[in-house]
Amino acid sequence: MVRLESITKSFGPKTVLEDCSLTIEEGERFVLLGQSGCGKTTLLRLIAGFDQPDSGRILIGGQEVGTLPVEQRPVGFIFQRHALFPHMNVYDNIAVGPRVRGVPESEIKRQIDDLLEITRLTDLRHAWPGQLSGGESQRVALARAVINKPKVLLLDEPLSALDDSLRQNLREELMDMQRAFGITFLFVTHDQEEAMSLADRMSILEGGSLLQVGTPQALYDQPADPFTASFLGEINRLEGTVLQQTGNQVTLSLHEAGTLIALSDSTYAENTQLNCYLRPERLSLKDRGVSEAVNCLEGTVIQKLFFGNRFQYRVQLKNESVLNVQVPYGEKAVWEQGDSLSVSFAYRDVYLFTP
Repeated sequence: MVRLESITKSFGPKTVLEDCSLTIEEGERFVLLGQSGCGKTTLLRLIAGFDQPDSGRILIGGQEVGTLPVEQRPVGFIFQRHALFPHMNVYDNIAVGPRVRGVPESEIKRQIDDLLEITRLTDLRHAWPGQLSGGESQRVALARAVINKPKVLLLDEPLSALDDSLRQNLREELMDMQRAFGITFLFVTHDQEEAMSLADRMSILEGGSLLQVGTPQALYDQPADPFTASFLGEINRLEGTVLQQTGNQVTLSLHEAGTLIALSDSTYAENTQLNCYLRPERLSLKDRGVSEAVNCLEGTVIQKLFFGNRFQYRVQLKNESVLNVQVPYGEKAVWEQGDSLSVSFAYRDVYLFTP
């Protein structure tokens, strides 16, 4: 549906996007995740036609759109601010696009009636933008974009101005409406939870480059680089030195903290310095000397925090490194500050990267 081929874009001396290639399938919810200033919005603007790439091609539905003006591209765009026309009611805001295209008013009414029902706005058809809640304004903006029947809808952090509880509800509504409309969504956000809950597939954009593309679970469980590992969820990092490698099993020294074994398809020479990444929820706490998992590091609890649905322990190892360990609330939590214990985890739960 959408294909980007080696897109590069600079503003003056600053390169914002560099050699970005990506394919988004028809009917897919694809999310671009990244920090502010990483180039997410620029990529959307290039697809929409507001800006032009310095090099590369953009294709939508198999058609190259690089020479098409904004109004001829088969895309809809929803901004962070919904930009509803304040002097028009809900019905007229939605009707703007088809009226510009000369669609008969009877057909416009039929389409809007259907959209108002899908977006649950029927009772607000005559309301003014100033009378709408944030969530209602979002649904009007969605209906106004969808009535133009775009092949792809570009959403530039459309939920960022809303409070957390409303954002969660609207994420669910957006997924329901995307399925109902059958339109390809390209969604941009800096919010990790939002990205992982919305996406069929996603990519992380950092420094103008697409780091990894895949399902949210694949990126979380199989990060291809340190930034992806650190940016998605919480992570612990330990510094290790390779002692030996047998097949895909790499044994590393953590110096005073002991040793651990990790699995890797890469080959590492003896004495190679590596960073070992561990998810807090993949770690288990045991009484010292008791280990049912394959790796076991001894440490001392230096802090215990309660977050409602979980406890988080900070455990200091013998080399003074600190691991954050998450224990779901409801599991028996018997450790307190000052307790000695073991942190256990499986070989497969260690991600290895060069510093």
